[in-house]
Amino acid sequence: SFQNKTINGPVTLNWEEMELVKLEVSPQFLIDMYKREDMNLSNRLAILHYFMLHLYDMNTVAELLAPLAEKSLDLKTPKILQEVLIGGAFASVLRSLPSDALPLLDLLPLTTYNSYETVEVKLNNHLVMSLSQESLWNPAVMLLSPQQRLIPFRSDMWTRLWDLLSLHADQVRFRPTTVADKLMVSLVCYQPEALSRCSTPLSPGGAHVVSGGTLSDLASISSGRGSKNVDPLPFYEVESSAASKQEHIISVNLREVSMHLLKRGRGRESPMQVHAVATRYASAQLEMSRLLCQLMTKAAGVDTSFHERGFPLIEELSPPRRKVLFSTLERYCFAVEALAFPLPQGFPSFLAFLAYRTISYNLFTQYVQANVLQLQIDVMKAIMADLPDSGEGLKRKLQLLQLLPRSRAKRLLNQWQHPGSLMIRAREHAMNILSGVEGAQARGHPQRPRNQVSHRGLAAFPSADRLSPLDTFLDLLTAKASLAELDFNLLIAATMASTEEFLLE
Repeated sequence: SFQNKTINGPVTLNWEEMELVKLEVSPQFLIDMYKREDMNLSNRLAILHYFMLHLYDMNTVAELLAPLAEKSLDLKTPKILQEVLIGGAFASVLRSLPSDALPLLDLLPLTTYNSYETVEVKLNNHLVMSLSQESLWNPAVMLLSPQQRLIPFRSDMWTRLWDLLSLHADQVRFRPTTVADKLMVSLVCYQPEALSRCSTPLSPGGAHVVSGGTLSDLASISSGRGSKNVDPLPFYEVESSAASKQEHIISVNLREVSMHLLKRGRGRESPMQVHAVATRYASAQLEMSRLLCQLMTKAAGVDTSFHERGFPLIEELSPPRRKVLFSTLERYCFAVEALAFPLPQGFPSFLAFLAYRTISYNLFTQYVQANVLQLQIDVMKAIMADLPDSGEGLKRKLQLLQLLPRSRAKRLLNQWQHPGSLMIRAREHAMNILSGVEGAQARGHPQRPRNQVSHRGLAAFPSADRLSPLDTFLDLLTAKASLAELDFNLLIAATMASTEEFLLE
């Protein structure tokens, strides 16, 4: 009777009665097991992986991620978010990839779960079962090749095992941490103000990589239970710089994934298939990053469907809600950057202003100095408008300007109508003239004779002996550059402003 039974689905064998017993594990049972306080991290990652890749149920994933907002300081939170990013990106590529490029899926990241670590399962309050799986370095040495067997053409379990080992011998999955290591070097010297979009291409196909039809909508990835509408992002996806950091990360990921597929694909796939897989994976990374940001914002209790987005949304939140949202998005940012996934455009500015409104100023500056927060133009404009132009507020403005790149700080100084701004700009202008950065000598023109220097600019500060410090200083400047190259109005305004004790107000 045991051999005549036909049971669909996973089964187990009852040795005592020699019967096959069908295993039925409902999704609700997995949800309840995931929410248990004593559930270890490995099992939670496996449950998340099952719902994303096998059931395509992102609504349940959103339900499982909801408690993370209250436990954002837990060290396990970034690992859970990384599993969602890796698994969700793979699921998106799997559903949108052409059938002829499916063999390349074995080279893409599948999960962050380490199948060779020991897993402990608590059966009851007194019994704990430990499961471990070991990996052999070269298991093929323990098998005979089919040509070495007595009956070479007979197929059995051992010949099939030999074929599987030979098939998967060179299939090494791509590691996102390799991209993260390279970005640690390139992002240090990355200057978005010095780049243009033409120097940071997304792909050979152009900008449609991110927004074109090759993307599958990850918000509707769940098909079994029907997907809910995901709330919009808490910020507007805009960037104030010409070349965004997001484009740089996408281009690096696209290049590294393409090279990995070409090296490990064994030459059986065409370059167009490699480009299709790499393009879809780079697009899926961005879409999964956006979706996870939406889910974590919703988990923090912030409803973005009926409120203003961006900086006005932060102003409307209560201080406790701001703190929860900041800690949640901080963990999200750490998980995304550790895997070298691109952040949504506008997220760095939103996180920086949220931190400014949430944490103390000293801690805020430490975040900026550690490159955790990025002070873009829009954030600095909002912060400088919020700080007063006297006393402690003025000192904080000057301190934040010193933390910015040179071109960005100069742009803000030109828009800041304050005596301190005049003095800084005038000092920089004079320093460039005297050091040869600006003026006739910087362009290779011969220096004019001393007796040909005009003194028309000295009339602004007349003196009896014409030997005042200002006269001497202007003489030095006119000896280095022509009058057309000197900004006398700026120098005079800064000199007059230096007599005001605005720092003591």
